[in-house]
Amino acid sequence: MRAKYPPLHLLSIFEAAARHQNFKAASNELCITPSAVSHQIKSLEEQLGFSLFQRKSRGVVLNSAGEMYLNFVQQGLECFEQGTRKVCNRFSSQALKISCFSTMASHIIIPNLGSFQALHPDIELRIETGNQVADLRYDDIDLAIRIGQGNWPNTTNQKLIDLTISAVCSKEFLNKHQITTFNDINHLPLIDLSYMEDVWLQWSHATGTNFTQNKRALSFNDYDSSINAASQGLGLALGIFPIENSKLKNNTLITPFSEFVPFQRGLYAVYREEDSNRHDIQCFINWLANTSALYN
Repeated sequence: MRAKYPPLHLLSIFEAAARHQNFKAASNELCITPSAVSHQIKSLEEQLGFSLFQRKSRGVVLNSAGEMYLNFVQQGLECFEQGTRKVCNRFSSQALKISCFSTMASHIIIPNLGSFQALHPDIELRIETGNQVADLRYDDIDLAIRIGQGNWPNTTNQKLIDLTISAVCSKEFLNKHQITTFNDINHLPLIDLSYMEDVWLQWSHATGTNFTQNKRALSFNDYDSSINAASQGLGLALGIFPIENSKLKNNTLITPFSEFVPFQRGLYAVYREEDSNRHDIQCFINWLANTSALYN
């Protein structure tokens, strides 16, 4: 006869109460009353045959049994969550959920999406944009388009193309500052990325520039904002190509110098290892890798 284990809802309540070390905080998270949390914990302890908490006047503290049990419960709940997601991803007919940064969506994917729909009318897409990098372990995302070095752990990282960078600004900024040589950047307001502090130094080494400026006019924590600031004439930024090709074509951005130098990061499609054979993911990656906008 199969052993009788505590119901899943009791384990979820225990995990929340143990994590918060407070029944009221757990009740707020679970949208039930503190007395309901207390009652359910008591029911769990009775089923197990031992206590899990030390009750104190201002809250609760896990005892040694509770600490040991919490470790197993959290592992079990995480395994249950991951298993549910894997089965749903494989057997459900939900839309392919894609995460990418805004510039990639607006400049490359959306203008060319009609060709994908013509090739694959049976695949429904849901595209989410933003500056937050999706965590495929927990987020409801199937495929992420990222710029990086292809070393995201526990995922399959498939390079789409190599990238280059070049200094970019607005036409008005170029005319105002009369930029003619690389060394002019030492006297210009530069737009920086806070998570890539050495990007201007990398560019200067690649172009042979005697880079001496340490002060930046603006610094952003995401690439899209830095490009928008450059488009508004607020400074000189480093654009990633071919992502910004469309802005060059419509003169929203200008390259004061003709040099495009190799970027130390590439454009990658990132997905869970267990999804390597998913038809919809591979169809989208193959389409994106061959989209003409990435090469013109």
